[in-house]
Amino acid sequence: MRHASVIKQELAALGATTEVGFQAAPADIARIKALAAELEGMNPTPEPARAASLLRGRWRLLYSNFELQRRTTLSRLSLNVLPSTAVEVVELYNEIDPSTGLYDNVIHFLFDDGSPGIQVMAGEYEVEDDGHLDIRYSEALVIGPGAPVRLPTGDSRVASLKTEITYLDEGFRLVRGAYGSLYILERLDAAPMRWARDA
Repeated sequence: MRHASVIKQELAALGATTEVGFQAAPADIARIKALAAELEGMNPTPEPARAASLLRGRWRLLYSNFELQRRTTLSRLSLNVLPSTAVEVVELYNEIDPSTGLYDNVIHFLFDDGSPGIQVMAGEYEVEDDGHLDIRYSEALVIGPGAPVRLPTGDSRVASLKTEITYLDEGFRLVRGAYGSLYILERLDAAPMRWARDA
């Protein structure tokens, strides 16, 4: 059996060559799916949803199979909460603080004029069981030129999301969501000085 570190390195490399999944070919998707399943069989954390010290921090998305688009709109990124402003996605992050229940999705993007912006889906989570989290997003935030834009999501527009943490260690995480979605993330900072929503 191969060591987990070797599998993680290959998954990270595939995430880079597929541009986080934007440019994933069928062969890439099949390989990532097989590697993810293999790594999940080596999960060193028996109760990942309750492992606060391992979950906390800023995580960068390495790969997702969930209909990612490089050219998109703020509306699509925010589950139809924000306006349909055209943007180009640069990088995607996840920020988690178990002490407060904070669970944010953070997207760095460029407007059509080239100016940078950050879109945050501000959320909170609850532990559902040893492996599952229940996430609810309460606000969509855009940080960029001019004053920040904050819009409440409204319970009718954004339902809670059930996710399963299938692999977790001090720097790597695999998450399974609805409709067969897979997210592979690496932890960049276990103790950020501040969160994107507070920028």
